[in-house]
Amino acid sequence: MDGTKRLALRREREAKAPILLQAGFRPFFLASAAWFPMAMALWLVILSGRIELQSHLDPVTWHGHEMIFGGVGAAMTGYLLTATPNWSGRLPAIGGPLLALLGWWVLARVINATAGWAGPWPAALIDTGYYNFLAAVIGRESWHGKGRGASLAVLTAVFAIACGAHHLTAAAGGLDQGISTRAGIAILVLLISLVGGKLLPSFTRNALPRDVRTTVTAQKTQFDAMVNWVTALASLTWVVDSNGIARTMLALAGLLHLARAIRWQPWRITHEPSVVSLHLAYLLLPLGLLGLSCAGEGRQPDILHLLTAGAISSMILAVMARLSITQTGRYPRWRLAPLAAVLFASLGAIVRVLSGTALISLQERWFIAGLLWMLGFGIFLVFFAPMLVLPRLRQRSR
Repeated sequence: MDGTKRLALRREREAKAPILLQAGFRPFFLASAAWFPMAMALWLVILSGRIELQSHLDPVTWHGHEMIFGGVGAAMTGYLLTATPNWSGRLPAIGGPLLALLGWWVLARVINATAGWAGPWPAALIDTGYYNFLAAVIGRESWHGKGRGASLAVLTAVFAIACGAHHLTAAAGGLDQGISTRAGIAILVLLISLVGGKLLPSFTRNALPRDVRTTVTAQKTQFDAMVNWVTALASLTWVVDSNGIARTMLALAGLLHLARAIRWQPWRITHEPSVVSLHLAYLLLPLGLLGLSCAGEGRQPDILHLLTAGAISSMILAVMARLSITQTGRYPRWRLAPLAAVLFASLGAIVRVLSGTALISLQERWFIAGLLWMLGFGIFLVFFAPMLVLPRLRQRSR
């Protein structure tokens, strides 16, 4: 099927589906942006002692699980389902299949919070099965695309294994939950390295006048390949043992990502807030890696929030904002909305990191950090949710 016929068939299928189900990014970006603040608000209420979850996961484990395998998982699904047609040349998932997949994701969130009576196995099967199915879908599209996106299919499959391990190690009690938690985070760090390494230079070059685009370093250079491989090795050593040689590898990866961020020359696109937000979010990645490499074992859980609440969450906001713009042909009513969302989420992460120091030592500061972080997602919902439920504008986006 040639491109013209495929586009015509795609538009015909889209016309028959509700707007929210016309592309993978629409329902899953909306679900991610809504679930993150909902889960955080529930966590803050749990901390206050006002409610208690009926879950097989203890409150701290549930909080970490829903951040990594809940909110992040939805955003990851939206991005992958939107990107796969570009690899394979096949039609994207639209309509009923999207609704069924969204329902599966929602079911996993509900059973994780309420089905303590059923034990870990049903929740683990439903939650892990979702990511196994997603990995199979991405793998199929990669196969049709002659290997394009194969690394993302593999990482999604490993993400599924980490999800299941997180359930079962939490239920076993005596097993080390830290490995499965670190595995989930490490996969997301590597995804930022891989996906961010493609999106950021591309969006940066496109935001510049044509006569100066060639001065910005392109993607897929030997340096970028080295950054990705070092990040993979650093992540693997950190998952196995968060101390020892892992500290050196994390420091090296952090310095390489910092050099990579400088090579992209973000100061040249200050006129485009949605692209600036991507660079700001990416900057938190080397800061988080360097922070982990320097932190003592007792401080690592606090510093880790530079990666989770900081780099990962901010990158999700920035990518969702930018792709919402490019995929819908629309711009938010407030042009600074993407940057403001990332700034508040980043500020919340920084306050959370400082809450474990003498500078900010009171537990109440966790609530301040949580509120700032939720405000970032609130800004996204206010300015981007309407774009996700409105039809695409066919004229070229800015």
